[in-house]
Amino acid sequence: MKISDRQIDAFLRAPDPAIRAVLLFGPDTGKIKEFSDRLGHTVLPSFDDPFRLADLTGAQLRDDPARLADEAAALSLTGGRRLIRVRDVGDGNAEIFQNMLETVQGDCLVLAEAGTLAAGSKLRKLFESARNAAAIACYADEERDLRSLVRTHLQQAKIRCGDDVIAFLADHLGADRLLTRMELDKLILYIGEGGTASLEEARQAIGDNAALRLDDIVFAMAEGDPEALDRALVRARAEGMNFQPVLRAAQQHLRVLHLASNLVAGGQSIDAAFKAAGFRGALWKVSDRLARQLRGWPANRLSEAMNRLVEAEMQCKTTGLPADAITGQTLLGIALSARNRSRGGARA
Repeated sequence: MKISDRQIDAFLRAPDPAIRAVLLFGPDTGKIKEFSDRLGHTVLPSFDDPFRLADLTGAQLRDDPARLADEAAALSLTGGRRLIRVRDVGDGNAEIFQNMLETVQGDCLVLAEAGTLAAGSKLRKLFESARNAAAIACYADEERDLRSLVRTHLQQAKIRCGDDVIAFLADHLGADRLLTRMELDKLILYIGEGGTASLEEARQAIGDNAALRLDDIVFAMAEGDPEALDRALVRARAEGMNFQPVLRAAQQHLRVLHLASNLVAGGQSIDAAFKAAGFRGALWKVSDRLARQLRGWPANRLSEAMNRLVEAEMQCKTTGLPADAITGQTLLGIALSARNRSRGGARA
């Protein structure tokens, strides 16, 4: 079953009891986590119950293909439904999930969390077509949804603000749901619960700095400028930037490039294509730069680069190696590839 955007909220509040597994996929890993948590809490009030929760990874299932079916069939010693969360899944797990969906008997809920999956993905097709499974795509918030998210988050802290503040926040946030909430929490802490936020205070709390630092990084990567990228990464490290949002911002930027490329090929103008693709920011300021990036990135190379970023995020979560080192090496590798292509011809 494919859950449409308008069905998501109702499904997250009360998922169909016939559904035994839900696939959450897409570039917005913050939204994936939020949706997964909300679905999980329909089964478990707390994720601290070891008898009713199994927390696995796609790699563990590939090493032990029977593990998922065993967990799905197991009964809780304390009673109640069991929740099984499987993180970092991919097409390599498709057959394992298919076997589980065909044989599952217990009253469990399985939540599978993936990165970006193409429309032809085996795993995505399985969950979209199975009668006892569902798939939810998690893309960056559209402008209307983002403004609603910002307004609701601030209202919950009893923060009052004008439409100009909401517009500013929506323009400078949104690449990742988790990062958006973190930045809004900074504003709430800055203003104080129950206070009133002015536009100037919003700028001071989250400022343009975080957005500009991310822009410096992702634009240098996409333009094949490893020297500028290295300088931007050094500044980010010195300022204590969390490198998981950097990877997500890079994924989002390449996804926008990919969508815009298809739209331009279909006859749309550069500005119209990037607006439709979900580019956030002052488009008029960077339109020429985005056009150059499009010329330097064939669609197949964009897909390869997005896969490298997804793999880097998985390494940050699973290897124990420093996230900033993994992020820096991956982004610099992508930038060098882009520069080599520009020197040898855009289609190299």
